[in-house]
Amino acid sequence: MKKQVKNGVIKVLILVLILAGAYGLWCHFLTDNVIWKKLKINGIAIQGMTKEEAIDAISKDFQEKYENTQMTITLNGKNFKVSIYPVLGLDVKSIVESAYALGHGAWFTHGTDRIELMNSKTKEEVTLMPEARNKDNLDKVLEDAGISRGSTTIQTSCELTDTELVITKGKTGIGPDMDTLKEAILKAISIEDYEAVIECPTMNTPPEELDLEAYYEKVHTEATDASLGKNNEIIPAVTGISFDVKSAAKKLEKAKEGAVITIPLEITLPEVSTEEIEALPYLNLLGTYTTYGGGTENRVANLKLAVEACDGVELQPGQIFSYNDTLGPRTEERGYREATVIVGGEHAQDIGGGICQISTTLFMACLQSDLTIVERHNHAARIDYVEDGLDAAVVWGGQDFRFQNNTAYPIKIEASYEEKEEAVTVSIYGTKTDNNTVEITTEHSDPNTCKTYRSVYDENGTLLRTDEVGYSKYKQ
Repeated sequence: MKKQVKNGVIKVLILVLILAGAYGLWCHFLTDNVIWKKLKINGIAIQGMTKEEAIDAISKDFQEKYENTQMTITLNGKNFKVSIYPVLGLDVKSIVESAYALGHGAWFTHGTDRIELMNSKTKEEVTLMPEARNKDNLDKVLEDAGISRGSTTIQTSCELTDTELVITKGKTGIGPDMDTLKEAILKAISIEDYEAVIECPTMNTPPEELDLEAYYEKVHTEATDASLGKNNEIIPAVTGISFDVKSAAKKLEKAKEGAVITIPLEITLPEVSTEEIEALPYLNLLGTYTTYGGGTENRVANLKLAVEACDGVELQPGQIFSYNDTLGPRTEERGYREATVIVGGEHAQDIGGGICQISTTLFMACLQSDLTIVERHNHAARIDYVEDGLDAAVVWGGQDFRFQNNTAYPIKIEASYEEKEEAVTVSIYGTKTDNNTVEITTEHSDPNTCKTYRSVYDENGTLLRTDEVGYSKYKQ
């Protein structure tokens, strides 16, 4: 008998342990993050949603229902529509958190909680009404609605003439009592009267005080001379404008509402006017060309010397430019170095090697500028920085590159070497009297012989003329 009792107790204990273990496993594996409570908030069933999904669904529903909600404010016979949605909010987070907490408590209790929730036949419904939870947005809402435009107050205004500052002092009018208006709007929200038509409380509203210091900073300018920009564009002159702020403030303070007061301007004219710059020569880019190629340190040094010699050279109408005369002898004493040259179609080393790249670039700029080519020679062998027929070889005491200013105005050469890009650029500035364009072409009679032509077109694309500007024969 005792043995049977003992066995019965053991079986009961085993069963309890099995049940406890099963319950422990049940609690352990209940690790989901969804809401178990059968609850509807504003008609939205949130059971099975995460907290984030529930809050998002309820918030979207709230937005759809209230984002176009407007109150009507009347002020001085004018109606203003005020969007209320930015002010409204729902206390949705706390109720969702409470619903989620059921079934997500301590691990040894949430199992029973969920069994209870699963067996529950109760379906709760909660209606959350909007509240004025974002009161700080009310000022902007009223500003966006333009309530202040309904004021009869006339603000102080300023106008600049050529010689004086004209200030018209504002007048006190009837404007909105914003603090009382906000209270009325919040009261309407509290009783859910979103279609309310609110007569805006008013008060005598003087014009805003004019910040003369700020206005001075806005209109004050220092006189600046007209000048030429980096690309020869005209930077207009600026006339200096100033006035006595203290004197203006005293006059404004003493003036009656609606009075007009004048303050003389202090005008400072620039020393160099825009008209003077416009009258200068060299305002128009006649032509420009760029070649690429640097090379050794010695060659680059020679390029820079040649660029320096050509940069800034001015030619009067009819004057002829000589490249050799401009550079002078290429000697070590004058800074030139030994670099690669072409002699008899073969590469060699000589003082001044590389300077033909500058004469070549200048030749092409002259062609683009439609200037008269007086003398030009090709290299005995082809070079790699321009195509056949576009080069201009020079030799001190022999071959030269020369061109004539065939325009009716002075011209100026601008030359530069850009070290990073290894680029030589030559531009020619003068006075452009037409809108013609230039096209340079070459024709080969055989692989080593070609002629270079310049075709000039008017602004309508009509061919005006075609000139032969070069004959080139290269060593095979």
